[in-house]
Order: sequence, then C-alpha cells, then structure tokens
Amino acid sequence: MQKNQTASAQPGPVLRLHNVVKRYGSFQVLNGVSLDIDEGEVVAVIGPSGSGKSTLVRCIHQLETIEGGSIYLNGELLGYKQEGTHLRQLGPRDIALQRQQLGMVFQQFVLFPHMTVEANVMEGPVQVLGDSVADARTRAHHLLGRVGLGDKLTAYPQMLSGGQQQRVAIARALAMRPKVMLFDEPTSALDPELVGEVLSVVSDLAQAGKTMVVVTHEIAFAREVATRVVFMEGGRIHEQGEAKETLSNPKTDRLRAFLSRVM
Repeated sequence: MQKNQTASAQPGPVLRLHNVVKRYGSFQVLNGVSLDIDEGEVVAVIGPSGSGKSTLVRCIHQLETIEGGSIYLNGELLGYKQEGTHLRQLGPRDIALQRQQLGMVFQQFVLFPHMTVEANVMEGPVQVLGDSVADARTRAHHLLGRVGLGDKLTAYPQMLSGGQQQRVAIARALAMRPKVMLFDEPTSALDPELVGEVLSVVSDLAQAGKTMVVVTHEIAFAREVATRVVFMEGGRIHEQGEAKETLSNPKTDRLRAFLSRVM
C-alpha cells in the first residue's frame, strides 16, 4: 500500500476507488483504477478476458489486497486504518466487519451442500449479524420469494438447476443487508437457457434502486439494466458513460472493436 495515500474521503459516492493498483508478482492487473459509484447506480463492467474486471470487484470485497491507491465505502477506508501519518492494515476481524456491507455473488454458486435452501439464506444473518432464528427465517422466506424460489425452501442445492442455485446465492447475499451488491459474471457458469432467470433477478434489484457493480459479458443486459457502463482493458478504464449511449455510440476505437467482436 502506498504511504502517500490519504485515509479520508469526501462525502458523496457510496463507493469510491482512487488509483487502485493490484499486482500478481511482476504482472500489474489493475493499473491506477479510479471510479466513483453513487447510491442507486448500477455499473456494468465489461471488457476482454484478462482486463482486470473480476480482480476489480474482488479488491472491492477485500478478497484481494491492493498494492496502491484506496477504496472507500460511504467514506470509510477499506482494509486500512489511519494511525498518525501511516496506514495500518486491518486484521481479519475488522476486514470481515467491513465485508458485511458488501454482498458478493460469484461465478460459482458456493452454497453449503448439506444445508437446505432456507438454511443457506439464514446462516449469515444468524451467525454473523446476530439475528434471531425467527427473524432470519422470515427474511429468508421473503427473499427467496423475491427471487422466485419460495417453493424451494426445503430443497438442497444439488436438487436445483444452476440458475436456481445462483438465485439462492443472490438471496443469501441480500440477506446480509449489504449497502452494495457485487456480481462477478454471475451467469458465466450457467447453460444459456438459464441465463435469463438470473439476469431477471438482477434487473428487478436494479429497478428497486439497489446499488450494484456487475461484471458481465452480457452486453444486451448491460445496455438495458445498467445506468453506467465501464469498459476495461489492460487493467485500466478506457471508457465509461451512460450505458445505452456508450454502448450504442462508443467514443474510443478500443471499445468499438470490442463490441464488434462480442455483439
């Protein structure tokens, strides 16, 4: 972590990234990424494989440690604490507390196979947030109904389709009452006919005003659902703007070439 970064943020964006750098050995995956996300925004992150999209959301969720720059959630510096003129890296307990404010949905569903759908959604609120079993069960039923799985409460993950499992994963993340939802290509592991049911849930969350960062290769989805699109390549943001306008009329040759390949 660079010592010259500040540990205070101006009020405004719910999520702020400033000159974020991430390296794996000598390979720099993120090269000075800065991005502000306001409450209620749905930001779709697109780009070719290896552009740093998934690493970006993993750094926000503190699954990866950044080597430079800073990330703030509602003005709170993530991963570090100011001590005089220096920054101290937070321990696992404090990082876990910060991570509770960020819901993460992965490419794979990562459900507990030995637990029912209901129990999967209840586990975090009871064990981590300290909710009562009754309150957690009520919320789980509500969220599973919201994602169209109210009739699967007693089913186990292996009894569900991939699309259904991913919808359970979304309900589980929402059960933790996060301020921001992060999606890392949530449909990439699904058969094509199951993609729509997951994207429909994400679309409903967008219409409800949930703040989201969605790494996706579904360009049509990004155009229709996102408020803003961010195009990444080589660990940098090359272009961003209002989703429909940017995807219809890209300003850079790089985004134009990318869209011509994937559309």
